[in-house]
Amino acid sequence: MKIQAVRKAAKGHNRFCGPAVLSIVTGIDTAQAAALIRKTSNVRSVMGTSTYQIIRAFNALGYHLTSAAKINPNDRKSNPTLAAWLKETASTRGNDVFLISAGYHWQIVQGRRFCCGLTEKPVSLKHDKVKRRARVTGVWKITYNQFDGKAIEDLLPELNPDSAAAKIKRCENSAAAKARRLAKKHDIEIEVECWGSGSDRYTRIIVWGHELTMDSAVIDDPYAGDHYADDWQDALERVETYVELLEEFRRNALAKAA
Repeated sequence: MKIQAVRKAAKGHNRFCGPAVLSIVTGIDTAQAAALIRKTSNVRSVMGTSTYQIIRAFNALGYHLTSAAKINPNDRKSNPTLAAWLKETASTRGNDVFLISAGYHWQIVQGRRFCCGLTEKPVSLKHDKVKRRARVTGVWKITYNQFDGKAIEDLLPELNPDSAAAKIKRCENSAAAKARRLAKKHDIEIEVECWGSGSDRYTRIIVWGHELTMDSAVIDDPYAGDHYADDWQDALERVETYVELLEEFRRNALAKAA
């Protein structure tokens, strides 16, 4: 591995330090890095990032992070400054790549080179943007095994905001939001069952309409015996059908009462 400059996305650039360190190590741009964090940690926006979120994003691409410093999370002042850690490990770091949390900021060190979202490119450890007096709150050695994660070239289409996969996902999310909104408004039940994980995760959507009766006659359910939707677009169409049926039932009831 060789650290590189932060790749700023031409569209959707994320300026925060979490996406920056992913870009520095893996070569993906900041928009793709932010999308990866959202995908792996199920968050809507990426600003400040937790250790959990960063590790999950790296893991998805086959990178492993191993703790490389003894840190006391309960006593920040007892932890070494970045300068102290760099001096202590000067003879042992070699060309390994380290992710460091210091001064509430993510940064990457390899040998005598430093890079983060502030420097935007690898610089000397003596550069004025290296906050050497910041207290270290975590250090992880980064290694890579191409067989442990999804290949970057396979994952990028999912993270590209203009890709077909991303557009399909946005359509699904929009259909899901509209279906849930309509169902809530008209007391229509949507049941979602999930099982498995990762690429083997499956979701089943079940839509239940009202049981409508008039003069002791039950109005036929158009989906009787088949309440399982193929996807969220299908679920939305079923909800809309139930809404139309319910509104027609109400009109007929008002007309009969008049």
